[in-house]
Amino acid sequence: MEFKTRLIDARLNIEFNELDDDLNLKATQEYNSLTQLHSHSIDKWLQSLQARSGDCKCGGGTAILGEMIVHIYKKLEHIENLITGEQVEYVPLHFINHTAKLGHGIIILDSNDLIIEKVYYVRLFLPIFPMRCVPLFAIAKDTNVFQINKISERDLKDYDTFIVGVEREALKARKIQTL
Repeated sequence: MEFKTRLIDARLNIEFNELDDDLNLKATQEYNSLTQLHSHSIDKWLQSLQARSGDCKCGGGTAILGEMIVHIYKKLEHIENLITGEQVEYVPLHFINHTAKLGHGIIILDSNDLIIEKVYYVRLFLPIFPMRCVPLFAIAKDTNVFQINKISERDLKDYDTFIVGVEREALKARKIQTL
């Protein structure tokens, strides 16, 4: 199968289930809940701060400090959830698996569990701190290939950033090997 993106090797946890009438409503509700959970009011504050700092003569330093504060806040919130034992309850999905490769808009599994051209609800777990559950909807293009067809803007940005980061690390490793 030919892809219009570079693929990286990545073994990440992934959960998925074919969409049916019963799962469709639950999956949509969970998707909306998780994507709203990711858009904290503190994120909106940071976006506002970044927009305002573009107009000031402070050189963007205020936005950088604001971003650091937001990251510290999120880490503290994650630690608090770990201490209190609060965990997000997810809709049960039939398949729990791993990815083999990732590309921009593409997820390749390490097994052949998919039915071609069926729509799936997917939860992908990105290894960033704190661990991010990325909900998305995808179409099976092969028995082991998802094409992402619905993902929130923020999750897409984090997904693509993760891929670019892995690509950079691979380029650095190749550069060091050639020296």
